[in-house]
Amino acid sequence: MVSSSVLHSMTSVNGSPLDGSIDQIDVSDHWLRVFSVVAAEGSFTAASRVLRVGQPAVSHAIKQLEARFGTPLFDRVGGGVRLTEAGRDLAAHVRPAFAALDAGVRAVRRQLAEPDVVALSVSTSFASWWLLPHLGAFKQAHPGIEIRCITSDADTAVGLDDAHLWIPLGSGPWPGLEVHPLCDERIVAVVSAEVAAALDDPDDPAALASIPLVHLEERYRPRYDWTRWFADHGLGTPPRSGPRSNDYVVVIQAALDGQGAALGWRHIVDPLIESGRLVPVGGAGVSTTSTFDIVHRPGVLRDDVAALRDWLVATVGA
Repeated sequence: MVSSSVLHSMTSVNGSPLDGSIDQIDVSDHWLRVFSVVAAEGSFTAASRVLRVGQPAVSHAIKQLEARFGTPLFDRVGGGVRLTEAGRDLAAHVRPAFAALDAGVRAVRRQLAEPDVVALSVSTSFASWWLLPHLGAFKQAHPGIEIRCITSDADTAVGLDDAHLWIPLGSGPWPGLEVHPLCDERIVAVVSAEVAAALDDPDDPAALASIPLVHLEERYRPRYDWTRWFADHGLGTPPRSGPRSNDYVVVIQAALDGQGAALGWRHIVDPLIESGRLVPVGGAGVSTTSTFDIVHRPGVLRDDVAALRDWLVATVGA
């Protein structure tokens, strides 16, 4: 904790003493929120992703807060930041305050949410290529359950927004949430039927070196990519030709349009393979040690929420 001498030495933005009272410091709640996220994430860049604002806005908020306190709250180290003594003291008060505030907001949202609607948070690609094609089967089995689909291509809201269930892009960990395995990570190279027909040997992994590759540029975490796929099949460096996108929906659409081969996560592209719109090529697919999960808040679930969770586990896993 910060000593009383440190607190008494803090000054206002114009350098005037604060009469030894920390309560008189005029700070913005927004600055404190930014401070709390930076303290938790350990870098301005990571905090900007969580807050969904530009990094300059994060830096500005921290500078304003440090000016109000008249002392640094972070030490800049390497590619991140570390709390100073004053920063640790402030974080000890700010973090639980915002945690309690966020919990209250979530509780009220759940109370006001439509009681007969189950909110499911998934990636845009999973919603587009898997959920919508299968939703009719769920409705037939559970005609009285309504689903609200929330799409997000980042895991920053997992456990924090008003969804009942989340299928994150990553594998966690998810502290404070119940986790159920959904499926293993299995990947196969896919192309349109027209591109597959033009390959001399569609089952030969080396055949993919002769066609464009559609690259997914992951924004938030390293994902399996063409470099790893070529290495796993004993090939050299993959060609860089072909479209690139940070949106997996665009990646799959490019493959459907015949623009090249894409890496297909089986739990997303299986409906397109079953319908013949995409064709697996390059031999056997790849199974990693990672899994995809479905998570929810701890405690007893409503019957409709549990029904959707169990159906997803059984259907996606199959």
